[in-house]
Amino acid sequence: MNLEKILEEVSIERMYEHILIIEGTKHHEVDPKKLNETAEYIKSELKDYGLSVSEQTFTFEGLDFTFRNIEGVIGEGTKPEILLVSHYDTVDNTPGANDNGSGIAAMLEAARVLAKHYKGIKNFRFIIFTLEELHPVRYSENRKKAKELGLIDDKNRKIKYHTQKMIGKFTKLFYFSAAFGNSYSEAGKQAYEKIQEELTEAEKEYLMYLVTTMKEIKSSSDWIGKTGLVGSSKWVEQAIKDKKEIIGVLNFETIGYTSKQNHSQRFPSKLFKLMPKYKTNMRKELGDFIAVIGDKQSRWLAKRFCKNCKHKQIELPYANLGLPFNFEIIANKASDLLRSDHAPFWKHGIPALMLTDTANFRYPYYHTEADTIDKLDFEFIRKVCQAAIACTIDLDTMESNK
Repeated sequence: MNLEKILEEVSIERMYEHILIIEGTKHHEVDPKKLNETAEYIKSELKDYGLSVSEQTFTFEGLDFTFRNIEGVIGEGTKPEILLVSHYDTVDNTPGANDNGSGIAAMLEAARVLAKHYKGIKNFRFIIFTLEELHPVRYSENRKKAKELGLIDDKNRKIKYHTQKMIGKFTKLFYFSAAFGNSYSEAGKQAYEKIQEELTEAEKEYLMYLVTTMKEIKSSSDWIGKTGLVGSSKWVEQAIKDKKEIIGVLNFETIGYTSKQNHSQRFPSKLFKLMPKYKTNMRKELGDFIAVIGDKQSRWLAKRFCKNCKHKQIELPYANLGLPFNFEIIANKASDLLRSDHAPFWKHGIPALMLTDTANFRYPYYHTEADTIDKLDFEFIRKVCQAAIACTIDLDTMESNK
């Protein structure tokens, strides 16, 4: 096996084409057709690469839509597996080129290259999850309530600037509170109390409705699978029932944006200083690296990935946030780190990494209409894909030598 030749095969043009095709709002209410078209495109690509392709489907009472996780496997599917995963849904107002078109593109390209060299021999599984964003029933109910109160129009746009401002303020306060260990109910109540005097009567009623619905979330980790990360939670639950043996998981989450502007990286500076880093500029806080995020169970996996980032053909700048804490401590102290499809794996003690450009901590177009293909750094995406391929081969070699 010649790793250098394998890495050379990673094609920017292919990844660009993937994002060009799938760019667009992929949402069960706003554009269900695009959501299904993207699922079909992913299935078709994986089949063309020679993978065994299947899908996990599920529905929800009151919604006339079938949701699908798409997966393809290289190998017999009976041995311990290395997983490369991403999600293909978007929030309701964005074309999602970076979140998460960049992750899909890198994962598909990794599948193509690895299938070419390991077809029918090794157990590598590629999964593209649906519903990483908000739970569809909760979304539909929230939207219905907002329309009843005259807060949004048929395109889900806030009718008043004041409403746009207040809901944005509530959301920021809510996530700040939840990130420090408060339950969703407590965080919602605190956020509401801080801004209630600024609210109109309709805004008060809507936000109190949101706070009331949060009461079912009993702890700082109970939201996983209930408000978001629905597709990955369902997949992991089934994998546990099937007693599937998983070596490790690489989760591609919003990996395509870099910036050379000073202070473009908005990580807390104290946290940034503590991270093992490679080719980063801590003093200027440049947002030009991949963040490698793992829990206590995953620290060995983070080290493996970072080792491969330093390969002479890759040289991918990174910051390694391999935390010495288990899932529950992270949920209580730093729940922001659970905001992607690695979290259900952590919850069940399965080693998993989130590979990310840090999304809203760097990307100014996060969850907006401006998340388009022209914002992306494809040389950077290529390096992330190459590092993932090298790490996957490394993990497979490690298992084969046991």
